[in-house]
Amino acid sequence: MLKKFFNRFKKKSEESKILEIKENVINKDEEIVDTLDEISIEKEDKLKLENEENEINIIEKVDNLEQIINNAPEAEAEAEAEAEAEAEAEAEAEAEAEELDDEDKRYIIDAKIKRGRSIKVIDVYNNEEQIFDTHKQCSKVLKLPIEYIAENLRHGHTDYLGEAIKYLSKELRLSEYSNDYTNNNKSPLEIYNDLNNKIFTLNISESKRDDILSNNKIDPIKMHYKFECLDEEYDRYYIKYKSIIKRGGKKKIELLNSKGEVIEVFKSLDDCSKYLNKSKSEITSMLKYKENKVGRYEIRYSLRNI
Repeated sequence: MLKKFFNRFKKKSEESKILEIKENVINKDEEIVDTLDEISIEKEDKLKLENEENEINIIEKVDNLEQIINNAPEAEAEAEAEAEAEAEAEAEAEAEAEELDDEDKRYIIDAKIKRGRSIKVIDVYNNEEQIFDTHKQCSKVLKLPIEYIAENLRHGHTDYLGEAIKYLSKELRLSEYSNDYTNNNKSPLEIYNDLNNKIFTLNISESKRDDILSNNKIDPIKMHYKFECLDEEYDRYYIKYKSIIKRGGKKKIELLNSKGEVIEVFKSLDDCSKYLNKSKSEITSMLKYKENKVGRYEIRYSLRNI
């Protein structure tokens, strides 16, 4: 009886153990399933996050590409402006390094006289200095002939020869001597001496000769000034464009708007003159003397390579 009881008890214990083991197995299976589910969810979340990051990267790249495309004209203009600025700086540096010769100095003086800008006057008696904005202002204030200023600047004549040259040219009927005498191959003093000699060599009556010799207009007018062109703007202009001004051949011309931006580049003076409906000589003169305003626009020599 006891044996049966123990056997039955033993059997139940074994069954309980088996059930416990089964439960443990089931629990482990459930844990494994749960873990696999978590891993799967994590993978899905990671993949989703990676996809989202990829999408963001693609969008950013597209945006950057669009920005580059949109900014391309502006970037091109900036690059062109930088290249032009470098070319100008290089040309200026080369020109500044090269000393001005006598021909350069004469060219600059002639251009400054034509421009008639700022000028300094020195009284040779007391060394008193005055500065005027223009040659015309100087002439008006000091009551000096405008030709006298040009004579003095070009040739250093303290006395004024122009009045005597005009008088002798008229009386001797030699108008070629008085036509723009300040810009002649000969100096005013040489012209004046030639005319004085003509009084005695030309076939004129004695009475005419006596009238001329007795007139005080044949004498130079005594003056006591010397002048110095300031106009530093033109000094910088000439130094910058000297190589273009002095050489022959085709010269590129740029048209600038009111902001100083280049809006057109002409390959020659002819192209520029046709576009602006002006003569070639007028365009040449404007560029030579830096009188380069054309309405709201401006022209200048181009330092770009042809």
